[in-house]
Amino acid sequence: MHYEDLAKAFSELQPGFSPQEAVTEASRCIKCEDAPCSKACPAGIDVSKFIRQIASRNFTGAIKVIKEDNILAGICARICPQSLLCEGQCSSSELAKPIKIGRLQRFAADQEMEKGPKPLRSLREKTIRVAVVGSGPAGLSAAAFLKRLGYDVDLFESESHPGGVLMYGIPAYRLPKEVVTQEVKYIQSLGVKIHEKHPIDNPVSLLEQYKAVFIGTGTSLPYKLGLPGEELSGIIQALDLLREVSMALIEQRDCDITLGDRVVVIGGGNAAMDSAVTARKLGAKKVTILYRRSENEMPAWEEEKKFALAQGISIQTLTGPVRFLGKEGQVSGLECVEMRLGEVDESGRNRPIPLTGSEFRIPCSAAILAIGQGPSIAPEGLERDPSGLVRVDEETLVTSVPGIYAGGDLIRGSDTAVQAVGDGKRAAFAIDTWIQSLPK
Repeated sequence: MHYEDLAKAFSELQPGFSPQEAVTEASRCIKCEDAPCSKACPAGIDVSKFIRQIASRNFTGAIKVIKEDNILAGICARICPQSLLCEGQCSSSELAKPIKIGRLQRFAADQEMEKGPKPLRSLREKTIRVAVVGSGPAGLSAAAFLKRLGYDVDLFESESHPGGVLMYGIPAYRLPKEVVTQEVKYIQSLGVKIHEKHPIDNPVSLLEQYKAVFIGTGTSLPYKLGLPGEELSGIIQALDLLREVSMALIEQRDCDITLGDRVVVIGGGNAAMDSAVTARKLGAKKVTILYRRSENEMPAWEEEKKFALAQGISIQTLTGPVRFLGKEGQVSGLECVEMRLGEVDESGRNRPIPLTGSEFRIPCSAAILAIGQGPSIAPEGLERDPSGLVRVDEETLVTSVPGIYAGGDLIRGSDTAVQAVGDGKRAAFAIDTWIQSLPK
Protein backbone atom coordinates (compact mmCIF):
# COMPACT_ATOMS: atom_id res chain seq x y z
CA MET A 1 0.00 0.00 0.00
CA HIS A 2 1.30 3.45 -0.91
CA TYR A 3 2.26 5.63 2.05
CA GLU A 4 -0.41 8.26 1.33
CA ASP A 5 -3.13 5.60 1.33
CA LEU A 6 -1.64 3.98 4.43
CA ALA A 7 -1.58 7.25 6.36
CA LYS A 8 -5.20 7.92 5.42
CA ALA A 9 -6.36 4.41 6.31
CA PHE A 10 -4.66 4.52 9.72
CA SER A 11 -5.47 8.11 10.70
CA GLU A 12 -6.93 8.64 14.17
CA LEU A 13 -10.63 7.84 14.18
CA GLN A 14 -12.09 9.64 17.17
CA PRO A 15 -11.87 13.46 17.22
CA GLY A 16 -10.95 15.24 20.42
CA PHE A 17 -13.17 17.56 22.44
CA SER A 18 -13.36 21.25 21.61
CA PRO A 19 -12.76 23.55 24.63
CA GLN A 20 -16.49 24.13 25.04
CA GLU A 21 -17.29 20.42 24.76
CA ALA A 22 -14.64 19.65 27.38
CA VAL A 23 -15.93 22.28 29.80
CA THR A 24 -19.51 21.08 29.34
CA GLU A 25 -18.56 17.45 29.95
CA ALA A 26 -16.37 18.29 32.95
CA SER A 27 -19.16 20.36 34.46
CA ARG A 28 -21.30 17.22 34.71
CA CYS A 29 -19.00 15.91 37.47
CA ILE A 30 -20.83 15.84 40.82
CA LYS A 31 -17.55 15.88 42.82
CA CYS A 32 -17.92 12.64 44.75
CA GLU A 33 -16.28 12.84 48.17
CA ASP A 34 -14.63 9.42 47.93
CA ALA A 35 -13.73 9.84 44.21
CA PRO A 36 -13.99 6.16 43.15
CA CYS A 37 -12.71 7.19 39.71
CA SER A 38 -9.34 8.14 41.20
CA LYS A 39 -9.11 4.94 43.22
CA ALA A 40 -9.64 2.91 40.04
CA CYS A 41 -6.70 4.51 38.20
CA PRO A 42 -3.58 2.28 38.32
CA ALA A 43 -1.41 5.38 37.89
CA GLY A 44 -3.10 7.13 40.81
CA ILE A 45 -4.28 10.23 38.94
CA ASP A 46 -6.44 12.63 40.98
CA VAL A 47 -9.23 12.38 38.43
CA SER A 48 -11.79 14.56 40.15
CA LYS A 49 -9.21 17.33 40.62
CA PHE A 50 -8.20 17.56 36.97
CA ILE A 51 -11.85 17.45 35.91
CA ARG A 52 -12.57 20.42 38.20
CA GLN A 53 -9.67 22.27 36.58
CA ILE A 54 -11.15 21.72 33.12
CA ALA A 55 -14.60 22.77 34.30
CA SER A 56 -13.09 26.07 35.46
CA ARG A 57 -11.18 26.41 32.14
CA ASN A 58 -7.80 25.95 33.83
CA PHE A 59 -6.51 23.60 31.14
CA THR A 60 -2.86 24.10 32.11
CA GLY A 61 -3.68 23.20 35.69
CA ALA A 62 -5.51 20.08 34.51
CA ILE A 63 -2.54 18.61 32.64
CA LYS A 64 -0.25 19.48 35.53
CA VAL A 65 -2.45 17.45 37.88
CA ILE A 66 -2.48 14.51 35.46
CA LYS A 67 1.28 14.50 34.90
CA GLU A 68 1.99 14.49 38.60
CA ASP A 69 1.06 10.80 38.41
CA ASN A 70 0.97 9.80 34.74
CA ILE A 71 3.73 11.10 32.51
CA LEU A 72 2.08 9.54 29.41
CA ALA A 73 -1.16 11.50 29.63
CA GLY A 74 -2.04 11.69 25.94
CA ILE A 75 -1.13 8.06 25.30
CA CYS A 76 -3.11 6.57 28.16
CA ALA A 77 -6.08 8.82 27.41
CA ARG A 78 -6.35 7.11 24.03
CA ILE A 79 -5.63 3.45 24.82
CA CYS A 80 -6.71 2.85 28.43
CA PRO A 81 -9.84 0.75 28.97
CA GLN A 82 -11.59 3.55 30.86
CA SER A 83 -14.85 1.62 31.01
CA LEU A 84 -13.06 -1.02 33.09
CA LEU A 85 -11.22 1.51 35.25
CA CYS A 86 -12.08 5.14 36.07
CA GLU A 87 -15.25 5.48 34.00
CA GLY A 88 -16.43 2.10 35.21
CA GLN A 89 -16.43 3.47 38.76
CA CYS A 90 -18.13 6.75 37.81
CA SER A 91 -21.65 5.95 38.94
CA SER A 92 -24.28 8.00 40.69
CA SER A 93 -28.04 8.31 40.71
CA GLU A 94 -27.46 11.94 39.71
CA LEU A 95 -25.65 10.96 36.47
CA ALA A 96 -27.37 9.39 33.47
CA LYS A 97 -24.01 8.10 32.19
CA PRO A 98 -20.37 8.19 33.34
CA ILE A 99 -18.19 11.24 32.76
CA LYS A 100 -16.03 10.77 29.65
CA ILE A 101 -12.83 10.85 31.70
CA GLY A 102 -10.57 9.47 28.99
CA ARG A 103 -11.63 12.09 26.46
CA LEU A 104 -11.21 14.85 29.05
CA GLN A 105 -7.68 13.65 29.79
CA ARG A 106 -6.95 13.55 26.07
CA PHE A 107 -8.25 17.11 25.73
CA ALA A 108 -5.92 18.35 28.47
CA ALA A 109 -2.95 16.51 26.95
CA ASP A 110 -3.71 17.73 23.42
CA GLN A 111 -4.00 21.31 24.65
CA GLU A 112 -0.52 21.05 26.13
CA MET A 113 0.92 19.48 22.97
CA GLU A 114 -0.45 22.34 20.86
CA LYS A 115 1.09 25.00 23.10
CA GLY A 116 4.29 23.14 23.96
CA PRO A 117 4.82 21.37 27.29
CA LYS A 118 6.74 22.86 30.19
CA PRO A 119 8.90 20.25 31.97
CA LEU A 120 8.41 19.86 35.69
CA ARG A 121 11.52 20.59 37.73
CA SER A 122 13.37 17.84 39.54
CA LEU A 123 12.71 17.65 43.26
CA ARG A 124 16.45 17.53 43.94
CA GLU A 125 19.51 17.09 41.77
CA LYS A 126 21.86 14.16 42.39
CA THR A 127 24.86 12.69 40.63
CA ILE A 128 23.73 9.12 41.26
CA ARG A 129 23.24 7.12 38.06
CA VAL A 130 20.25 4.84 37.47
CA ALA A 131 19.64 2.77 34.32
CA VAL A 132 16.33 1.89 32.70
CA VAL A 133 16.10 -0.92 30.14
CA GLY A 134 13.20 -0.75 27.71
CA SER A 135 11.30 2.35 26.57
CA GLY A 136 7.75 1.05 26.72
CA PRO A 137 5.23 2.59 29.14
CA ALA A 138 6.87 1.11 32.26
CA GLY A 139 10.38 2.20 31.27
CA LEU A 140 9.36 5.69 30.17
CA SER A 141 7.43 6.23 33.39
CA ALA A 142 10.26 4.95 35.59
CA ALA A 143 12.81 7.09 33.76
CA ALA A 144 10.71 10.24 34.03
CA PHE A 145 9.98 9.87 37.74
CA LEU A 146 13.57 8.93 38.53
CA LYS A 147 14.71 12.07 36.75
CA ARG A 148 12.17 14.16 38.62
CA LEU A 149 13.60 12.67 41.80
CA GLY A 150 16.95 14.07 40.72
CA TYR A 151 18.77 11.01 39.39
CA ASP A 152 21.05 10.85 36.35
CA VAL A 153 19.02 8.51 34.13
CA ASP A 154 20.11 6.52 31.07
CA LEU A 155 17.35 4.70 29.19
CA PHE A 156 18.40 1.90 26.83
CA GLU A 157 16.19 0.92 23.87
CA SER A 158 17.00 -1.85 21.37
CA GLU A 159 14.86 -0.39 18.57
CA SER A 160 15.58 2.64 16.40
CA HIS A 161 12.63 4.57 17.86
CA PRO A 162 11.72 4.71 21.57
CA GLY A 163 8.23 3.82 22.72
CA GLY A 164 8.24 0.03 22.71
CA VAL A 165 4.77 -1.45 22.27
CA LEU A 166 3.32 2.07 22.18
CA MET A 167 5.23 2.82 18.99
CA TYR A 168 5.27 -0.60 17.30
CA GLY A 169 2.42 -2.67 18.70
CA ILE A 170 -0.63 -0.39 18.75
CA PRO A 171 -2.24 0.67 15.45
CA ALA A 172 -2.04 4.35 14.58
CA TYR A 173 -5.82 4.69 14.28
CA ARG A 174 -5.90 4.07 18.05
CA LEU A 175 -2.63 5.79 18.97
CA PRO A 176 -1.02 8.15 16.42
CA LYS A 177 2.76 7.84 16.19
CA GLU A 178 3.20 11.59 16.63
CA VAL A 179 1.53 11.41 20.05
CA VAL A 180 4.08 8.83 21.20
CA THR A 181 6.90 10.90 19.72
CA GLN A 182 5.76 14.07 21.49
CA GLU A 183 5.45 12.39 24.87
CA VAL A 184 8.89 10.78 24.49
CA LYS A 185 10.35 14.19 23.62
CA TYR A 186 8.78 15.60 26.78
CA ILE A 187 10.54 12.93 28.85
CA GLN A 188 13.81 13.74 27.10
CA SER A 189 13.27 17.42 27.93
CA LEU A 190 13.33 16.44 31.60
CA GLY A 191 16.93 15.35 31.08
CA VAL A 192 16.47 11.61 30.51
CA LYS A 193 19.11 10.33 28.08
CA ILE A 194 17.67 7.78 25.64
CA HIS A 195 20.12 5.44 23.89
CA GLU A 196 18.44 3.94 20.81
CA LYS A 197 19.63 0.80 19.01
CA HIS A 198 21.29 -0.19 22.26
CA PRO A 199 20.10 -3.64 23.38
CA ILE A 200 21.10 -4.83 26.84
CA ASP A 201 21.48 -8.61 26.92
CA ASN A 202 22.13 -8.84 30.66
CA PRO A 203 20.55 -5.94 32.59
CA VAL A 204 21.96 -7.23 35.89
CA SER A 205 25.47 -6.43 34.66
CA LEU A 206 24.53 -2.73 34.61
CA LEU A 207 24.90 -2.69 38.41
CA GLU A 208 28.63 -2.40 37.74
CA GLN A 209 28.03 1.13 36.40
CA TYR A 210 24.71 2.19 37.95
CA LYS A 211 23.41 2.29 41.50
CA ALA A 212 20.08 0.71 40.45
CA VAL A 213 18.40 -0.68 37.33
CA PHE A 214 14.76 -0.81 36.25
CA ILE A 215 13.78 -3.38 33.61
CA GLY A 216 10.65 -2.78 31.53
CA THR A 217 11.27 -4.81 28.40
CA GLY A 218 7.75 -6.21 28.16
CA THR A 219 6.62 -9.37 26.41
CA SER A 220 7.43 -9.17 22.72
CA LEU A 221 8.35 -12.80 21.95
CA PRO A 222 5.26 -14.25 20.23
CA TYR A 223 4.06 -17.76 20.98
CA LYS A 224 3.67 -20.32 18.22
CA LEU A 225 0.83 -22.77 17.74
CA GLY A 226 3.13 -25.67 16.94
CA LEU A 227 0.79 -26.97 14.24
CA PRO A 228 1.72 -28.79 11.03
CA GLY A 229 2.25 -26.34 8.18
CA GLU A 230 3.10 -23.39 10.41
CA GLU A 231 6.25 -22.80 8.35
CA LEU A 232 4.25 -21.93 5.20
CA SER A 233 4.54 -18.49 3.64
CA GLY A 234 1.63 -16.20 4.41
CA ILE A 235 1.54 -17.08 8.11
CA ILE A 236 2.53 -14.03 10.12
CA GLN A 237 2.67 -13.13 13.78
CA ALA A 238 0.30 -10.34 14.83
CA LEU A 239 3.11 -8.30 16.37
CA ASP A 240 5.16 -8.59 13.16
CA LEU A 241 2.20 -7.30 11.13
CA LEU A 242 1.54 -4.39 13.49
CA ARG A 243 5.24 -3.56 13.63
CA GLU A 244 5.69 -3.49 9.85
CA VAL A 245 2.72 -1.17 9.37
CA SER A 246 3.96 1.05 12.20
CA MET A 247 7.46 1.21 10.71
CA ALA A 248 6.05 2.21 7.32
CA LEU A 249 4.12 5.06 8.96
CA ILE A 250 7.10 6.16 11.07
CA GLU A 251 9.46 6.12 8.09
CA GLN A 252 6.79 7.53 5.75
CA ARG A 253 7.23 4.79 3.17
CA ASP A 254 5.08 2.27 1.35
CA CYS A 255 4.00 -0.87 3.21
CA ASP A 256 5.03 -4.02 1.35
CA ILE A 257 2.82 -6.51 3.19
CA THR A 258 0.40 -8.40 0.93
CA LEU A 259 -2.25 -10.46 2.70
CA GLY A 260 -4.66 -11.24 -0.13
CA ASP A 261 -8.45 -11.25 0.02
CA ARG A 262 -9.22 -13.85 2.71
CA VAL A 263 -7.46 -13.55 6.06
CA VAL A 264 -7.93 -15.58 9.21
CA VAL A 265 -6.77 -14.36 12.62
CA ILE A 266 -6.23 -16.91 15.38
CA GLY A 267 -6.70 -15.55 18.90
CA GLY A 268 -9.16 -13.65 21.05
CA GLY A 269 -7.29 -10.78 22.66
CA ASN A 270 -6.81 -7.13 21.76
CA ALA A 271 -3.90 -8.00 19.46
CA ALA A 272 -6.24 -10.26 17.48
CA MET A 273 -8.74 -7.42 17.11
CA ASP A 274 -6.03 -4.92 16.16
CA SER A 275 -4.45 -7.21 13.58
CA ALA A 276 -7.84 -8.13 12.11
CA VAL A 277 -8.77 -4.47 11.64
CA THR A 278 -5.28 -3.81 10.28
CA ALA A 279 -5.72 -6.57 7.70
CA ARG A 280 -9.05 -5.06 6.67
CA LYS A 281 -7.49 -1.62 6.28
CA LEU A 282 -4.71 -3.14 4.18
CA GLY A 283 -7.31 -4.34 1.69
CA ALA A 284 -8.44 -7.81 2.77
CA LYS A 285 -12.04 -8.36 1.67
CA LYS A 286 -12.91 -11.01 4.26
CA VAL A 287 -11.30 -11.24 7.70
CA THR A 288 -12.35 -13.88 10.20
CA ILE A 289 -11.20 -14.17 13.81
CA LEU A 290 -11.09 -17.77 15.05
CA TYR A 291 -11.32 -18.40 18.78
CA ARG A 292 -11.48 -21.78 20.50
CA ARG A 293 -13.73 -20.72 23.38
CA SER A 294 -17.00 -18.76 23.41
CA GLU A 295 -17.17 -15.00 22.98
CA ASN A 296 -17.74 -14.58 26.73
CA GLU A 297 -14.25 -15.99 27.38
CA MET A 298 -12.51 -13.71 24.89
CA PRO A 299 -9.93 -11.54 26.70
CA ALA A 300 -10.35 -8.66 24.23
CA TRP A 301 -12.00 -5.55 25.63
CA GLU A 302 -15.64 -5.11 24.70
CA GLU A 303 -14.92 -1.83 22.89
CA GLU A 304 -12.28 -3.56 20.78
CA LYS A 305 -14.66 -6.35 19.79
CA LYS A 306 -17.42 -3.92 18.89
CA PHE A 307 -15.05 -1.86 16.77
CA ALA A 308 -13.78 -4.94 14.92
CA LEU A 309 -17.33 -6.06 14.18
CA ALA A 310 -18.19 -2.56 12.95
CA GLN A 311 -15.29 -2.83 10.48
CA GLY A 312 -16.84 -5.93 8.93
CA ILE A 313 -14.73 -8.48 10.81
CA SER A 314 -16.33 -11.87 11.50
CA ILE A 315 -15.75 -13.65 14.82
CA GLN A 316 -16.08 -17.44 14.72
CA THR A 317 -15.97 -18.97 18.20
CA LEU A 318 -15.63 -22.55 19.46
CA THR A 319 -13.22 -23.19 16.60
CA GLY A 320 -9.82 -24.80 17.11
CA PRO A 321 -7.10 -24.88 14.43
CA VAL A 322 -5.65 -28.32 13.68
CA ARG A 323 -3.22 -27.78 10.79
CA PHE A 324 -2.39 -25.29 8.07
CA LEU A 325 -2.98 -26.23 4.45
CA GLY A 326 -0.69 -25.07 1.69
CA LYS A 327 -0.12 -24.97 -2.02
CA GLU A 328 3.36 -24.54 -3.48
CA GLY A 329 4.71 -23.34 -0.14
CA GLN A 330 1.97 -20.74 0.42
CA VAL A 331 -0.79 -21.09 3.01
CA SER A 332 -4.13 -21.75 1.33
CA GLY A 333 -6.35 -22.77 4.19
CA LEU A 334 -6.77 -24.00 7.71
CA GLU A 335 -8.19 -27.28 8.94
CA CYS A 336 -10.21 -26.72 12.10
CA VAL A 337 -12.32 -28.64 14.55
CA GLU A 338 -15.43 -27.59 16.42
CA MET A 339 -15.03 -27.23 20.18
CA ARG A 340 -17.24 -27.48 23.23
CA LEU A 341 -16.56 -26.02 26.66
CA GLY A 342 -15.66 -28.33 29.51
CA GLU A 343 -14.73 -27.72 33.14
CA VAL A 344 -12.92 -24.61 34.33
CA ASP A 345 -9.14 -24.92 33.89
CA GLU A 346 -6.17 -23.23 35.58
CA SER A 347 -6.80 -20.01 33.62
CA GLY A 348 -10.21 -19.63 35.26
CA ARG A 349 -12.01 -20.24 31.98
CA ASN A 350 -13.83 -23.28 30.65
CA ARG A 351 -11.49 -25.72 28.94
CA PRO A 352 -12.12 -26.08 25.17
CA ILE A 353 -12.60 -29.72 24.13
CA PRO A 354 -12.49 -30.86 20.47
CA LEU A 355 -15.59 -32.57 19.08
CA THR A 356 -14.66 -35.82 17.35
CA GLY A 357 -15.60 -35.91 13.67
CA SER A 358 -16.33 -32.19 13.41
CA GLU A 359 -13.32 -31.27 11.26
CA PHE A 360 -13.81 -28.66 8.55
CA ARG A 361 -11.68 -26.38 6.38
CA ILE A 362 -11.48 -22.63 5.96
CA PRO A 363 -9.75 -21.21 2.85
CA CYS A 364 -7.40 -18.28 3.39
CA SER A 365 -4.71 -16.28 1.63
CA ALA A 366 -2.98 -15.38 4.91
CA ALA A 367 -3.14 -16.38 8.56
CA ILE A 368 -2.28 -14.11 11.47
CA LEU A 369 -1.26 -15.64 14.80
CA ALA A 370 -2.36 -13.60 17.82
CA ILE A 371 -2.16 -16.10 20.67
CA GLY A 372 -0.03 -14.04 23.03
CA GLN A 373 3.64 -13.53 23.77
CA GLY A 374 6.23 -13.99 26.49
CA PRO A 375 9.25 -12.04 27.79
CA SER A 376 11.63 -11.06 25.00
CA ILE A 377 14.64 -11.39 27.29
CA ALA A 378 15.34 -13.70 30.21
CA PRO A 379 17.48 -11.60 32.55
CA GLU A 380 20.22 -13.76 34.03
CA GLY A 381 20.20 -14.21 37.77
CA LEU A 382 16.60 -13.08 38.30
CA GLU A 383 13.99 -15.39 39.76
CA ARG A 384 11.16 -16.10 37.32
CA ASP A 385 7.87 -17.95 37.41
CA PRO A 386 7.16 -21.01 35.21
CA SER A 387 5.90 -18.80 32.36
CA GLY A 388 9.13 -16.78 32.34
CA LEU A 389 7.76 -13.65 34.00
CA VAL A 390 10.11 -11.98 36.47
CA ARG A 391 9.15 -12.32 40.13
CA VAL A 392 9.13 -9.10 42.17
CA ASP A 393 8.10 -7.86 45.58
CA GLU A 394 4.49 -6.73 45.26
CA GLU A 395 5.09 -3.45 47.08
CA THR A 396 8.48 -2.25 45.82
CA LEU A 397 8.79 -4.23 42.56
CA VAL A 398 12.36 -5.20 43.49
CA THR A 399 13.47 -8.48 41.93
CA SER A 400 15.43 -11.29 43.57
CA VAL A 401 18.59 -9.20 43.04
CA PRO A 402 18.90 -6.09 45.26
CA GLY A 403 19.05 -2.94 43.14
CA ILE A 404 17.25 -4.53 40.19
CA TYR A 405 13.59 -3.58 39.77
CA ALA A 406 11.07 -4.57 37.10
CA GLY A 407 7.56 -3.67 36.02
CA GLY A 408 4.96 -3.75 33.28
CA ASP A 409 4.22 -6.82 31.18
CA LEU A 410 7.59 -8.37 32.12
CA ILE A 411 6.16 -9.11 35.57
CA ARG A 412 2.42 -9.31 34.78
CA GLY A 413 2.06 -10.74 31.31
CA SER A 414 -0.23 -8.88 28.94
CA ASP A 415 -1.72 -5.94 30.85
CA THR A 416 -2.68 -2.31 30.31
CA ALA A 417 -0.32 0.55 29.50
CA VAL A 418 -1.58 2.52 32.49
CA GLN A 419 -0.73 -0.39 34.80
CA ALA A 420 2.80 -0.32 33.38
CA VAL A 421 2.95 3.45 33.93
CA GLY A 422 1.89 2.90 37.53
CA ASP A 423 4.57 0.23 37.94
CA GLY A 424 7.25 2.57 36.61
CA LYS A 425 6.25 5.33 39.00
CA ARG A 426 6.06 2.99 41.98
CA ALA A 427 9.44 1.46 41.19
CA ALA A 428 11.04 4.90 40.83
CA PHE A 429 10.00 5.92 44.34
CA ALA A 430 11.02 2.50 45.71
CA ILE A 431 14.44 2.88 44.08
CA ASP A 432 14.80 6.33 45.63
CA THR A 433 13.88 4.99 49.09
CA TRP A 434 16.35 2.11 48.73
CA ILE A 435 19.23 4.29 47.54
CA GLN A 436 18.64 6.81 50.31
CA SER A 437 18.80 3.96 52.85
CA LEU A 438 22.24 2.82 51.71
CA PRO A 439 25.28 3.72 53.84
CA LYS A 440 26.74 7.01 52.70
